[in-house]
Amino acid sequence: MSKDFSKKEGAIAPKKILFITPFFGRTGSEMQLLYILENLNTKKFQPYLFTRNDGSLLNDLPKYIKYFIGYKKHKNYLFRLFRLLLYAVNINPVEFQLRKIQNKVRADYWYINTIVNRDAYAVAVKLGIKIISHVHEMPLYYDMVKEKTIENLLKSDLCIGCSKVVCQNLEDMGHTNVKLLNSFVDDRVISLSNDKISNEFNFSANDFIWVMAGSVNAIKGVDFVIPLLKVLKSNHKIIWIGGIEDSGTTAYAKIAGKIAFKDRLFFVGRKSTNYYDYFNLGKAFLLLSRQDSFPLVMQEAAHLGKPIAGFNSGGIEEYVNEKIGIVVNQLSFIELAKAMEKIEKNYESYDQGYIKQYAKSFNASEQTLKLESILEQNL
Repeated sequence: MSKDFSKKEGAIAPKKILFITPFFGRTGSEMQLLYILENLNTKKFQPYLFTRNDGSLLNDLPKYIKYFIGYKKHKNYLFRLFRLLLYAVNINPVEFQLRKIQNKVRADYWYINTIVNRDAYAVAVKLGIKIISHVHEMPLYYDMVKEKTIENLLKSDLCIGCSKVVCQNLEDMGHTNVKLLNSFVDDRVISLSNDKISNEFNFSANDFIWVMAGSVNAIKGVDFVIPLLKVLKSNHKIIWIGGIEDSGTTAYAKIAGKIAFKDRLFFVGRKSTNYYDYFNLGKAFLLLSRQDSFPLVMQEAAHLGKPIAGFNSGGIEEYVNEKIGIVVNQLSFIELAKAMEKIEKNYESYDQGYIKQYAKSFNASEQTLKLESILEQNL
């Protein structure tokens, strides 16, 4: 059902915001954006969306939100051809398109989601458009962009960090208008089916299964699983759900895992419709990231009532308390193994009801209200 954004007599027109995101696919930061767009008060804020890719989340976007797809991945091949023509005459297609969109919608603000939006920052600075930056990354991820992008990020009128540590990183670089909005999960999307996927594995009643989720890569600590398994009790097994990146680091973990831990380490790849069924195979959740701001997968685990163990990679320390799990110092594999074994030993003492209720305190409707309050007070 479409929303009426027309200005009624005596009413204050909603602020127009162009949300800009790189892919609008099923990554944590972009799922977060979808939850915001689904819950945003359209009497106060009129949203538009620009995504460089024809992402899968467009299928879930509320119908009343107008969106624009980058020429490179546009459904109409004529726009893809037009992009090549722009390049031929030395015109940046993303800049051209963003300028055209801005002339059409006259957005009051650009809301740039994640730092991986080099062109958007550059164009916004050129046009003098007010920028809201929603930052989900920690400094290790800054390596994905050039220095100029970070410099333009710091020109944002408002920065929103998804955890305290992310906010601190921005303040360390001198930004003076940084606000905290913890990441959150819309628990309405969490559902379990009756799929008998446990039949894929030959687990015994004595096995203690840990689930991991997210991209299988070095930043998420894929190479850490091998030294961890070497010091972990043999009945502890790990299932990792997520896209498997083609890299040497991932190859090391896969090859070494097959040689020494083929019955204890399982990379099951990316899952969609039965994602939570695979997730629910684990008794507990494991996080091995080198750096992670406030991972949604950690919250998904809590929504399913699972205790959490992991290295102190960032936001996990802000989320996990003693009733939920154990966080240890980075790279202390023996310490982490002991923590995991302690969770196994005391498993019945972890109150699944409490963990689930705790997870609900970071819910989509309340967090979006906090965002709206931040926007109203700081813009």
